[in-house]
Amino acid sequence: MKKFRLNIDGKEVLGIPGQTILEVAKENEIEIPTFCFDERTKIYGSCGICVCEVEGNPKLVKACATEIAPGMVVRTNTERVIESRKTNLELLLSDHVGDCRPPCVLGCPAQTDCQGYAGLIANGEYTEALDLIKNKIPFPGSLGRVCPHPCETECRRGLIDEPVSIQMLKRFAAENGQADPEMLIPEPEELTGKSVAVIGGGPMGLSAAFFLRQLGHDVTVFESMPKAGGMLRYGIPEYRLPKEVVDEEVALIEEIGVEVITDTKVGEDIPFETVRSDFDAVLLGIGAWTSTGVGCKGEDAQGVIGGIDLLRKVVRNEPIKIGKKVAVVGGGNTAMDACRTAVRLGADKVYNIYRRTKEEMPADMVEIVEAEEEGVIFKNLTNPIEFKKDKDGHVKEVLLQLMELGEPDESGRRRPVPVEGKTETIEIDNVILAIGQAVDSRIFKGIDKTKKGALAYDEDTFMTSMEGVFAGGDCGNDKISIAVEAIADAKKASMVIDAYLAGEKIRYSKPYVVQRDDITEKTFEDRERECRPQISELQAKERKDNFAEVIPHGFSKEDAEKEAKRCLECGCHDYFECKLIDYANQYDVEPKRFDGEKNEIEFEDDHPFIVRDPNKCILCGLCVRVCDEVMGIGALGLVNRGFDTVVKPTLEKPLLESGCVSCGQCVTVCPTGALQERQTVIKEVPLDTVVTETTCAYCSVGCSLELESCGEMLIKANPDKLGPVNAGLACGRGKWGFDCAVLEGKIEEPVVKMGGKARNTDYHDAIIMTAKKAQSIAAKYGKKSVAVAVSDRYTNEEAYAVKKLADVMGAKTLCFNNRESGIKKVIGTDASPNTINELLSTDVIIAAGFNAKDNPVIQLKIKQAAENGTKVILINPKGKEQHFEFAQRSVYTKNDLSFLKEMAKYLLESGKTSGAKGFDKFKKSLKDVVPGKDAAEIAEIYAKAKKAMIVFTQNFATMEAAVLIADLALLSGHIGSPRDGILQVKSKNNSQGIIDIGITGGAEEMDGVKALLSFGEDVPAYALRDLEFLMVSDTHMTSSAKKADVVIPGTASVSTDGTYTNTERRLMPVMAAIDEEIALSNWEVASEIASVYEVDFGFEDATDISFEMDDAVPTYKYAEIGEITGGVLSPKDPEFVVAGDAKFTDPLKCTDNLMNMITERLPKPAKMTE
Repeated sequence: MKKFRLNIDGKEVLGIPGQTILEVAKENEIEIPTFCFDERTKIYGSCGICVCEVEGNPKLVKACATEIAPGMVVRTNTERVIESRKTNLELLLSDHVGDCRPPCVLGCPAQTDCQGYAGLIANGEYTEALDLIKNKIPFPGSLGRVCPHPCETECRRGLIDEPVSIQMLKRFAAENGQADPEMLIPEPEELTGKSVAVIGGGPMGLSAAFFLRQLGHDVTVFESMPKAGGMLRYGIPEYRLPKEVVDEEVALIEEIGVEVITDTKVGEDIPFETVRSDFDAVLLGIGAWTSTGVGCKGEDAQGVIGGIDLLRKVVRNEPIKIGKKVAVVGGGNTAMDACRTAVRLGADKVYNIYRRTKEEMPADMVEIVEAEEEGVIFKNLTNPIEFKKDKDGHVKEVLLQLMELGEPDESGRRRPVPVEGKTETIEIDNVILAIGQAVDSRIFKGIDKTKKGALAYDEDTFMTSMEGVFAGGDCGNDKISIAVEAIADAKKASMVIDAYLAGEKIRYSKPYVVQRDDITEKTFEDRERECRPQISELQAKERKDNFAEVIPHGFSKEDAEKEAKRCLECGCHDYFECKLIDYANQYDVEPKRFDGEKNEIEFEDDHPFIVRDPNKCILCGLCVRVCDEVMGIGALGLVNRGFDTVVKPTLEKPLLESGCVSCGQCVTVCPTGALQERQTVIKEVPLDTVVTETTCAYCSVGCSLELESCGEMLIKANPDKLGPVNAGLACGRGKWGFDCAVLEGKIEEPVVKMGGKARNTDYHDAIIMTAKKAQSIAAKYGKKSVAVAVSDRYTNEEAYAVKKLADVMGAKTLCFNNRESGIKKVIGTDASPNTINELLSTDVIIAAGFNAKDNPVIQLKIKQAAENGTKVILINPKGKEQHFEFAQRSVYTKNDLSFLKEMAKYLLESGKTSGAKGFDKFKKSLKDVVPGKDAAEIAEIYAKAKKAMIVFTQNFATMEAAVLIADLALLSGHIGSPRDGILQVKSKNNSQGIIDIGITGGAEEMDGVKALLSFGEDVPAYALRDLEFLMVSDTHMTSSAKKADVVIPGTASVSTDGTYTNTERRLMPVMAAIDEEIALSNWEVASEIASVYEVDFGFEDATDISFEMDDAVPTYKYAEIGEITGGVLSPKDPEFVVAGDAKFTDPLKCTDNLMNMITERLPKPAKMTE
């Protein structure tokens, strides 16, 4: 095929004539951003984000809509292109209403995902909650006690009642998320060969070491104190932060490979220059350990001590003399810590001196209240002007200037001003100065300092004036901060240092997000008030004479989950998948220049699975076009014009009344979160999920899915665009049914029925009872009185293990979903001779006895074929009408075989003949049939086609109808060749697999059965009548399970590894996304029952089963994952079979409870009328 050579961004590439620039770029892994492009839809080009330059063309062109030409030179990232994309993004964002991130996250200096871990706690995912916190904060237990929680100040729940107790939830996660401590030790990336020295083992230094080690660097921390922890250890009293908590968190940092060297002061014990020369980068995190004075007379007196000095001495058990009367100067948390420590050290009177009012003190209000409860005397609106000494030079009195509040200062607080002539004197034994801290940076010569002597560094690169030396936290830029701010610096600095070590210099920039500013109390006026759970703490008299933790216990599990559920779920749930915000940050947008009135849209949101918010819509049109062009539904449309344009359901009805089939394609393609999944988890919050590539467990098509999970929560499923069968398509069952197995009512423990009463039991008793009952019945009635039913929902590996159990028992095997194969009687095989994608390239498709609701993706394939020029004909009985608007012809017949027989008779009359066995008898059976006009015309089209395929649904069409379909194919010659034959569409995801394994029987096998072991099937009531014993293993208490003597919990595909064989004989992978926390998997139940028969299967996992199965089952000996086994199947000893009188279709009720569950959950599409 002729190809064009072109150049894109300096790369020589080849493309096929007719391809667009975007298509060629994608093939060559050259990224061009898009919003409105989808390979399955017609070119739209509305977003303009894919523009690029073509040499010789003065205008920018849209890559999605511009076909390639020979010699074309394309540039996708010029300044002009970037500016155009940036402008388009800013215009889109200027009218974008919503919150990208919740206020709590934005309020946290470390950008900790507060909402995320609250949501995880609400859902019982404690380990995942802790892991999410540690992504930004390596000290969750410490900060869960001492962080001043600016996140709570921003929490919108405070507009209703009280902010969510985010800090206490952090502590809860730290205390309850360590079920498996090894899970909390992140696996570092591959070693880079680079080394980093961190000077200072406080929260900033240790956090940076934690992050840098994860990035693959060797990290050594030098700490001057005997133990690491910095201010968390030496600056916060034990009653607020037990040191064992700090020890545990430091130990975890060491456990990932960070070396911590204590009692080593750089500049004294080891030269700074030595450290610089031995490491590739140095990070200074020395903190601010020097207490500052108040600058008044007498502060050099004995008995005057700095607040930090006092706290450090107490932690280190150093001698310290505290008198009976102590004055503490300052209004922050350090001052409160000093006050309360003085109380615990035995002071009778502790005064707190602060120049403003209590309400304006920067300390946490809870610290102020608790200090007051412990007897601290607050001398607000006072300021020390002199510390008076006794004859020995020891402080004895403090002279206070009385203050009043004046005008607000630059901080917004009212400025304290002296009240002229008013003072007060207090007798004291000690003064503790807790008004501030300073940095001792003298040893770092050659590094620029600030006016106050702190280290100076670039606030975006964290680089000091010395190459390769970085700084952050309290030690630089005169920024004395809280611990979470220091940890925030650590995260940013680690990113910058990592880039520096890779030879790149970058600047940290705060990510852009869209924020709402119109939320008020009125927004939530319909919400019920629900305040925080009460936390028990020691009473003042219990705590004031000791250093026991004031809050000895955090939330209980019940209270933590209840509190987490109070979260209002602010922010966009699609944040982690939003292309708009990704591109906005990539192109450094500044949408404020286009600020104006936003077009806010009122809308209804009533779909059980789809959340719709048109205020987030950018009018890319993808949802509208996919719904119309791909799905053929047209449930959505663009309404109005210009700036008033909006996407709405058809005829502006609610989405449920628009003809929507709930396939979810609109949600999958939406780039901004205007259409989202409505999740079934307890608390919906945006989470960065793990994606598992697996296969849908419902119909037999074998759609590839990307299953998203977090911890043991299933979040959503999306069709895989690279799926070999579905290529991005899915139906409602695949999109929304992924979590049916874990919904309410799941069986978690075995149940046995004794004396007509059911009771819980253990696995041992349930399995012994099952095996012994089966043995006794076999002994009484013979081995064939025992049967084992295997669901075609099971993987090949599970079904093989259950079949092996049946063989051990000598029992029958069956699947109630098995309908006897009609085509096997004619062509010798119970497998579809042809494959699904052959439909796209054949000339004629006859859908006869086909039910689109069972297999919507097959219908879409037929639709695609029709659009490609294939003649599509539908033949179904009346009452079984289908949405086949694309068909050239639709014929609805009586529900018998007369129409198919008329077609066969016409073929005979037109000269078709055969030498196959049974032909004469078949021909004779049709001697009285007279072809009708419709049958004759369709038969003629079929006969004359170069390539033709008949499609039927096996458990919808009767066995006799399938016989006639195979007879027609054999007679016409349309069999045994590519794109020429039959597509037999089986019932379930692994209906073909169980046939291959040898489970071929159906309900007819129940004749004479007295004991039944049912694995995953809801057994029809008629099959239970003659049973003396019934065991059921399933995920939920089905109707047959309720009648069972033994019920054993079953598992579903979401927690299973293995394979399915789809209807076209393609071996599809199944991957576990979660652990359902069921003690025994399906195959393990079978293995345990076999062990009672003294047979050891020897399987450790599904892989072991697969290896044995490959040897034992000929079909799978050379099968490969993702590939079709056997190619196009030719008839084996073909034989014409006379079909007796029977119905055309007779749907067989599905015995898979999970399939029935999602079918029931899906809303029924409304029929559209004007």
